[in-house]
Amino acid sequence: MIDFLENKSIKAFHEISEIAERPDLLFSNDKQQYQAEARYNFYTIQRLNKLIRKGKLSLNEFEQLISFIEDSWSSYLSRHYPGKPFVFYCWGDYQIPALRVSVVSFYEGVELPFGCVLEKVNDISKVLSQYVDVMQGEEAHEIVSEAAEDNGIESDNNAYTLTVYLKRIIG
Repeated sequence: MIDFLENKSIKAFHEISEIAERPDLLFSNDKQQYQAEARYNFYTIQRLNKLIRKGKLSLNEFEQLISFIEDSWSSYLSRHYPGKPFVFYCWGDYQIPALRVSVVSFYEGVELPFGCVLEKVNDISKVLSQYVDVMQGEEAHEIVSEAAEDNGIESDNNAYTLTVYLKRIIG
C-alpha cells in the first residue's frame, strides 16, 4: 500500500512500515493507567519532513501513509483485543517538528492526555494539511513560539490550541 514511499525515501518507508506493521502497543484494563498507555503507545514520525518541505510528498500520499498506520493498528487491535474500544489519534508537534500518533483504551468521559485546548477533528486531512503548511512555510516559527509561551502560566483564554485527529476503533 505504501510502496510509492519506497521510491521517494527508503528511510521514511522503513519508519512507517515499522510503526504500522510491528506496533509495540500496551494496554491495561485499569482506567487509572490511561496516561501510561498514552505514553507507551506514542510514536513520532520525522522522516517525512524532508519530503514534505521539498514538496515531494502530496497531501493525498501523506493521508495514505497515516491511514496505513491507522488501518494496520485497527487490524492488530481486532486480533488481540476483540470488542475492546480504543481511540487512535494523530497531531503535529511543531516544536520538534514531527507528526505524532498514539492509541489508548477508550473510557467514557476520559479526555485525551494533553495539557492544552484541543480542536478535535474527524478528518485527518485537517491535521495533515496544517502540518504540510507549517513545514513548507514560515508558520512554523510562529507556532513554536506560541507553544513555548504556553508552557508558562497562562490564562485559559490564551491557551495553546492543538488540532488533533481522533477516531474511535473497536478491537
